[in-house]
Formats: sequence, structure tokens, C-alpha cells
Amino acid sequence: MWAKAKAFCLNSLTIAWGYFLAFAGTVLQGLDSIADALGDPGLKDQISASIGDAKTAGRVLLGISIVTIVARLRSLRKAP
Repeated sequence: MWAKAKAFCLNSLTIAWGYFLAFAGTVLQGLDSIADALGDPGLKDQISASIGDAKTAGRVLLGISIVTIVARLRSLRKAP
């Protein structure tokens, strides 16, 4: 299982970190529907109190993940 995950990330921990940030950003952007599905409308308020606007934080994480993955893929392409 770990070998498949490692191959999916092109043997790069940086790319794996980028994927994790993209997943976390997607979860934060969909927090409203997740909270409704869990039946806890106060969840959004609790998270907003701790990190601020969840949608903005999600978009920031997605942006960081895109830059991280693109930069690593660029360096992998340049390597002989």
C-alpha cells in the first residue's frame, strides 16, 4: 500500500505534502455541507472562531498546494 502511495507522489514527500494541503483546503471549503451532514451547525462557528473564515483558509491552502506541486514537478523535470 505504501509503495503505491509513494509511486503516486513520484517518490517525493513535497508532492505528498502538496496533495495533503489540497485535500485540507477542499475540506475547509466544503465545511458548510460537511457540518450539515454531521448534524452540527455549530461546527462552522467553532472552526471560524479558531481559524477565521474557512472558505478563505481553504482557498489559501489550495493555492499553496498548487505552487508547491508545480515547483516540485519543475525541479523533478530539470533533474537528469
